[in-house]
Amino acid sequence: MALGAVGMSLALAQSASAQQVQPPQPPTIFVSGRGEVQVAPDRARVQVGMETQARTSQAAAQENNKKQAAILAAIRKLGVPEANIQTLNYNVSPVQRYDDKLRRVVIDGYQVTNIVQVETDRLELAGQIIDAGLGNGANRVAGLDFIVKDRSKAQDQALTEAVASARRQAEVAAKAAGGQVAELIELTINEYERPEPRAMMAMAMKVESDAAPAPIASGTNTVSVSVSTRWRFAKLP
Repeated sequence: MALGAVGMSLALAQSASAQQVQPPQPPTIFVSGRGEVQVAPDRARVQVGMETQARTSQAAAQENNKKQAAILAAIRKLGVPEANIQTLNYNVSPVQRYDDKLRRVVIDGYQVTNIVQVETDRLELAGQIIDAGLGNGANRVAGLDFIVKDRSKAQDQALTEAVASARRQAEVAAKAAGGQVAELIELTINEYERPEPRAMMAMAMKVESDAAPAPIASGTNTVSVSVSTRWRFAKLP
């Protein structure tokens, strides 16, 4: 028992001695940086939709298909390639209501909804595509987006600005503390924030076909990124 106690004491003493030998960690500065770049969009995405209703699902679908054919023909006349035109969210659903006398849900008819999505690199066509849709049976503008096809260059620039911002902050803090930034110890790139592409919010907004066309302005998109950094602080001699 005595030998065991002595061995344990020696182990504890050696451990304490090893901890004392370790050099102190250098002071560090933690800062975050953010970079933003304004980018002009180079593609427009337009979504126009149709809602038709009839007593039977077949009649509602036929009316919807007729309007869709007219809309697609008008869009093709604008010179939009077939590959850039897509049908989305085709849906058939009953129009229901609760009948108080019958005390049950009854079906008054059927509704067919359909959305046509068009993409074009000719931004000036966005308004014309909307007009073509509304003028040929569309009664919904489901969305109008102005997007950037390739954001890699803007992301690189935003990242460069974010790191530079973090370093400036670290240098100011180090100088105020009577020292300077020695070196970068750690750098974490946070997730790139997706730019908000919608220049005109029109989701699920019904539009009358004879309404005055809305002014279209593509504006700019913001590509941003943030970083977290840790720098070694060195005292001035």
